[in-house]
Amino acid sequence: MNTLKKTTAGCLLLCMTLTHAYLPQKISVYSASSDLPKTQTQSSHDVLENISAAEYTIKTDQKEYKDKDGRVRGIVSFSYPQFTSDFPFAEEINQQLRKKSHKYFKSDNAKNIKEFTKSSIKEGRFYEETEQYYWTTYCDVSYNKNGIVSFAMSEWWYAGGVHNRDYYGLNYDLTTGEKLTIKDVISGDAKKELLKSAKEYCGSDTSAYRTIKETKKYKFFFEEGTVHICFGSYELDHGTSWDIFTVKGRYE
Repeated sequence: MNTLKKTTAGCLLLCMTLTHAYLPQKISVYSASSDLPKTQTQSSHDVLENISAAEYTIKTDQKEYKDKDGRVRGIVSFSYPQFTSDFPFAEEINQQLRKKSHKYFKSDNAKNIKEFTKSSIKEGRFYEETEQYYWTTYCDVSYNKNGIVSFAMSEWWYAGGVHNRDYYGLNYDLTTGEKLTIKDVISGDAKKELLKSAKEYCGSDTSAYRTIKETKKYKFFFEEGTVHICFGSYELDHGTSWDIFTVKGRYE
């Protein structure tokens, strides 16, 4: 039987603890341990198959909106990996992720945080002197072996009312530069296995199961032996709660 996980408003997957005033500042570098020489006769796949982990840093792009006293009252931030390993697709993937960050800051959510913050500063609508509005996305590696990587992305939204949350993954095969799909990471018949786990997860909630079944493109990240299928606030009609269930994965 697959291990199923259902999150609640008091728990965050991957053991990340956050208050609405917290923002990540630390940048971590994960290095490959192999001293394998990269000769011209080796393909990128051959090289990466002998590397325990690809090297990368986590970059955080951030905009802040302050009140007249200089206190930060609104934050839009996006964290994402930038690969430093010497493989052919590093810069191509890095560029894709930089564009993703640029698009993030041009989105309606980013614009809304800016407008809501300025309006609340002007009209004095903050509940506390330290209260902050935010749209923030955090990045944490969940799998990094043999040229296969998955980064768990957790998205948080708050603008004076409910706290909304969503999860998804940045999943790549570094030997080809391609994004991984559900079919690439779930053992056996991917859709069949996914729906089997979904049915057990949903139980008598037939509406949620129907939504999962009718979903065309699934959000996911994975770790050793496990794929996490993600649905954000409201997507399964569970209010601000979010849903994550697991399926057996192919990567150990």
